[in-house]
Amino acid sequence: MKNLALILTLLLTFSSQAIDLKDFKLYGKVALVSTLDFKDGSQSLGDNSSRLGIKYKRDDILDNWKVGLRGEWAISTNRNNSGFASSNFDGKQYDVVANDGPFGNRLGYLWIGNEMLTISAGKMWSVFYDIPSYTDIFYTDGARASSTYTRTGEVDGTYRASEVVQLRYRTGNFHFGLQTKLTGKETVQYDFDEDGNAESSLIYKQVQAASIQYITETLTLGMSTINLMFDNNGNSESQLSLTYGFKVDYSDFLLNGVYSRAKDLELDEKSNKFVHSDGVELILGHRLQKNKTILLGWNHQTRSESGNFELDYYYLSYIVVIKNLELAAEYIHSDSINSDDSKNEVNNIKLSAILNF
Repeated sequence: MKNLALILTLLLTFSSQAIDLKDFKLYGKVALVSTLDFKDGSQSLGDNSSRLGIKYKRDDILDNWKVGLRGEWAISTNRNNSGFASSNFDGKQYDVVANDGPFGNRLGYLWIGNEMLTISAGKMWSVFYDIPSYTDIFYTDGARASSTYTRTGEVDGTYRASEVVQLRYRTGNFHFGLQTKLTGKETVQYDFDEDGNAESSLIYKQVQAASIQYITETLTLGMSTINLMFDNNGNSESQLSLTYGFKVDYSDFLLNGVYSRAKDLELDEKSNKFVHSDGVELILGHRLQKNKTILLGWNHQTRSESGNFELDYYYLSYIVVIKNLELAAEYIHSDSINSDDSKNEVNNIKLSAILNF
C-alpha cells in the first residue's frame, strides 16, 4: 500500500511539473459481490474485480501520431480474494491475478497510434478476447463459452495477455487485430491429484492470435483465433482455438452470441493431453428504462475427450445504473454432468455493487 501510494505521489508530482495534467487520467472502481448459495446454505461477501488505473497520452511528440501508456492494478478489498476468479469445468475456483497482498498487476503497456493503426507492447487485453468479450457482460458470472477464463489465461494470452506485441488496424467498418506473445519459454505445471508434486508440465514456445470484426451501429460480427506451440513433457504440440460471435443492438433489445471450438487450457488427467471443448453462449437483453436492464443468458459446453461431460448454465440479471453507481442482482443455475457422471449443481444469487471513479 505504501509503495503504491509513493508511486502515485511521484507520478502526480512529476506530472504537475513536466506534463500537462489534461494528458493524465486516474480511474478505477471499488466493487463488491455477495453470494447466497442455496445449495450449500452459505453466504459470502468479497471483492469483485476492484481496480485502480492510470492513462497518459500525448499528441505533440510525432506528427499525426499519438503516444501513450496505461497501467492498471487489481485492488483486493479482502486479502483472501484476488478479486477476479473464475471456475473451470470441475467447478473449482482459480485466481487469475496472483496476489498475496492487496494489489496485483492487471495491465501495463505502451502504445503508438493514429486513426487507423495502433501498435502496443506489454500486458493488455488479447485480440483473441475481442470475440469472447461479446458475452462477458454479466456482473458476477458468465463468459464461459470461450474457455478463456482458466488458471493459465495470462500465460496463454487468451484474455489479459502478458509479454505481447499487438497490432490493430481499422478501415471502414472492418477491425483487424494481430498479436504475438514473447513467452520466454514460460513453464506451467499441473498437479492433478493436488499432492504438491506436478504430474505434467508445459513449456510455451510461441503464441499467436488474430481477430477480425465487422462493426456497425446495430450489428457486430467477429472471429478470433489463437495458436499455441509448446513442449508437453518432451513432445512438441500445437493447439488452435477458434471463436465466432455476433452482437445485435436494435431499439431497446440486444442479442449477443459466441461459439467456440477451443482447447480447454487444461490437460486430461488420464491421457495427459489437452482436451477440447465446444461452447455456445447466448444472451438476450432488454433495456426497461434508460438506466435499467434485464439480461437472460444460457451457456452450454461439451468436452470431446472427457466422456460423459456436459455443462449448462442459466443466468438472469437485473442491472440498475445510477450515475457512477452500478447495482446488479443475478441468479445463476446449473445442473451439469461431470466426466465421472457426478452432478455439478449451482443455485446462487449474487448481488453486486460497483462505484466507478
